[in-house]
Amino acid sequence: MILFDFRTLDAAKPWYSVSDTVMGGLSRSKMTLSPSGYGVFSGHVSLANGGGFASVRAEFTPIDLSSYTGVYLDLDGSRAKHYKVNLKDVGTPQSTVYQAPMPAPCHQVFGLDATSALNWQRIEIPFSDFLPQCRGKPISRVAIDLSQLCSLGLVIGAQQSGDFSLKIKTIGCY
Repeated sequence: MILFDFRTLDAAKPWYSVSDTVMGGLSRSKMTLSPSGYGVFSGHVSLANGGGFASVRAEFTPIDLSSYTGVYLDLDGSRAKHYKVNLKDVGTPQSTVYQAPMPAPCHQVFGLDATSALNWQRIEIPFSDFLPQCRGKPISRVAIDLSQLCSLGLVIGAQQSGDFSLKIKTIGCY
């Protein structure tokens, strides 16, 4: 099941930035569409003023994903930085997310983009890898309610300062 297909014109429209500016930091991020037919999560992570993370999030009408095993992303496998994926259900408090790291590319190449030589790969993250966090710290909380999923986000942090760019074709469930 495809949740976001960045090869379509309005795919970046529901995404908005949530960065460390909420606590005085100077990081910035955005989700845009490339004319070549993929989404780009990009920006700059600054460690100034106690900052150090940038993210984008899309919220949607609750959907039932309880019959699926996890989330997949079709992305450029040549990424140099480490990213995470956030999920929320309708009962998740505002400052809480269920978060999992993106695994390293597994070299499952499914296509090269002839115009830019991007190395498209699929990564899969089982729902069981998503753990509750509040403001970046692990917490004890009930498991995510996959029958009421309502938000998905992408995050870069862990003191990885500097510019970043993650190219994505699709995000879905397997």
